[in-house]
Amino acid sequence: AWNVFVQAVTRDLRAGTVKKEARSARDLLVRPYLPRFLREGDQARLKVVVTNARKAPMHGEVMLDVTDPETGQSLLADFGLTAAAARLPFTAAAGGGTSVTFPLTAPRRVGPVAFKVTAAAGDESDGELRPLPVLPSRVHLAQSRFAALRDAERRELRFADLERNDDPTRIDEQLVVTVDGQLFQGVLAALPYLVNYPYECTEQTLNRFLSTGIVTSLFDRYPAVARLAADLAKRETRLETWDATDPNRKLALEESPFLVEARGGDGKDLLKVLDPQIARAQRDDSLAKLVKTQREDGAFPWWPGGPASDYMTAYVLLGLARETEFGLDVPRDVVRNGWSYLARRYREEAGTRLGGSCCREVLVLVNYVASAYPDPSWMGDALTEAERRQILDASFQHWTELSPYPRSLLALTLKRMGRTDDARLVFDSVLDRARTTPEEGTFWQPEARSWLWYNDTVESHAFALRALMELRPDDPRRNGLVQWLFLNKQLNHWKSTRATAEVLYALVHYLQKEGQLGMTESATIRTAGQATTFTFEPDRYTGKENRVVIPGDKIDPAHSSVVVEKETPGFLFASATWHFSTEEPPAQGSGDLFHVSRRYFLRAQSGGSWVLKPLDQGAVLKPGDEVEVQLTVSSRAPAEYVHLRDPRPAGLEPGAARSGWRRGLGLIWYEETRDSATNFFFEALPAGEYTLKYRLRANLAGEFRVGPATVQSMYAPEFVAYSGAGTVRVGDNDQP
Repeated sequence: AWNVFVQAVTRDLRAGTVKKEARSARDLLVRPYLPRFLREGDQARLKVVVTNARKAPMHGEVMLDVTDPETGQSLLADFGLTAAAARLPFTAAAGGGTSVTFPLTAPRRVGPVAFKVTAAAGDESDGELRPLPVLPSRVHLAQSRFAALRDAERRELRFADLERNDDPTRIDEQLVVTVDGQLFQGVLAALPYLVNYPYECTEQTLNRFLSTGIVTSLFDRYPAVARLAADLAKRETRLETWDATDPNRKLALEESPFLVEARGGDGKDLLKVLDPQIARAQRDDSLAKLVKTQREDGAFPWWPGGPASDYMTAYVLLGLARETEFGLDVPRDVVRNGWSYLARRYREEAGTRLGGSCCREVLVLVNYVASAYPDPSWMGDALTEAERRQILDASFQHWTELSPYPRSLLALTLKRMGRTDDARLVFDSVLDRARTTPEEGTFWQPEARSWLWYNDTVESHAFALRALMELRPDDPRRNGLVQWLFLNKQLNHWKSTRATAEVLYALVHYLQKEGQLGMTESATIRTAGQATTFTFEPDRYTGKENRVVIPGDKIDPAHSSVVVEKETPGFLFASATWHFSTEEPPAQGSGDLFHVSRRYFLRAQSGGSWVLKPLDQGAVLKPGDEVEVQLTVSSRAPAEYVHLRDPRPAGLEPGAARSGWRRGLGLIWYEETRDSATNFFFEALPAGEYTLKYRLRANLAGEFRVGPATVQSMYAPEFVAYSGAGTVRVGDNDQP
């Protein structure tokens, strides 16, 4: 049908409009309703609509053929149809239509096929030839196990489903064991990003100075660290690249919206900051810029030339105090001028800040910074001992109102000012809120307002490690905090220059105290009847190739575990990922660090409003029914660049076909609709549980298989999980 509009205007400006509709029609029209795809074993009821445009009834026959597009050979028998069953009579009323249905079953044959549907009645005929892919019903899945080992330890990673061996259709593809040792390499590898950060605010300039200063201070005492840094300096990208050849990776990098990050970011003008000579030069350059930023009144602004900032001034003085811990030269006049400013500000607003709730965290920070210098002479005549004790008393009075990070600052200040019992009281309250697990280490749940400086998750954990080493140096939870920080690095890029500098500061203290800098580490992997030993030298970067790959024909269900043995000091992460395929998709999901589950709901009208009715296994939909899919994803640790893929049953169409960025639940993700699945890409997935929703609409009767939803980290693809699978049934509208 076409709408034709004609508009006319006369010379004397009279106007008129005519609208007419023109129609064209075939006397006989055939229209098959095919899905986008079928999976092997799907049972579909292919509906073909016949339309009669004549003024008299029409009687005829509809014929179906399924052919191989390359050879033209008929595949009717493969789809369970005989020649007789592929021909059905029809009667279409005058000016009306009718439909016929062909029941068929997708064969065990993967690849494209062509559906040819024709209708003939007397001297009239019509037909359509449509391609359609048959997708495999066999699903490729992976199960992962993860362990953190410290010092001399032995861990066994077991795969119960592999040992059970009760699936005759299962094919074992490979078992990949990955070992990560000399984890301080990961901290060094984050420095090129930090130093090449594209902005020049005071905080970032300070952290360039602090981080490069700490690293260069290690070069003389630990020559192996200097050689390792020089080796790492050969990297050509700002960020660590994703390993495209990783045998655990399920997603082609080109399918991801994060392609630039996958390739390591923009490597243009990359500063080789891990080269020892360049690191020293960068340290000196950052200090010069920092000194130039200081205002005449002694304060530091957020950005050069900006207004004075109490917090930024205290933060800079803290960074300079930390430099003194590593024996580096710090200009005393800069420090004293900064303290003069802070002391004036304290005296101007002492009444407001001591008695009120505003800015209490800054006062706690200022007092801690004063305790971080070697002696009071660094402050000159700024804050007196009496004023510091006045601040300490007011802070301690309200310590229960502080979040974990400022509580840790207060605890160390109390200890350094002679109030050891109060210090332990405050810090024990921090430790009481922590959880410790064998896989994740020691950690706290993120604070509600994590964007505030005193609530940052990574910084809070890093400083808690520093406080624990001073307040309770023998507490085993110090190892758990280190484990959590390293696990966070496995799954993330540290995007904050502050967090990177804070972690580096705490870890160097820890590794020095534990005697783990510049030491050789080794581990032995025993699986599938073989033993492989990895040795991690302190001066050589081994990259990501520390793997054992066991091919499928060598995997023995009788030996379904991986044993990791470590005898040397230090931390080591080990993961085992078992890849397999099966014709019997699992009813239950599997996961370790990640978990994912899926539920289907029927959206139906009830009492004038929409309600969701759970679709249990075996429930039957009708064509036209709207289905809501709910995917619940959980992560036990914060992760970045995570991919979730949810396959779609063949008989259901997506409700929204537009891909794009979405936000909700405190998340931002890219949602991509494809013919056979919906993809979700999370740039950041905080620890916790999240339920994502999208809609489908049933459009074809039949019984359709749907594989599990899968979730995988793109940084560490050994972290993977999948949901249960199932079958979706859609009945004809005329069926009960």
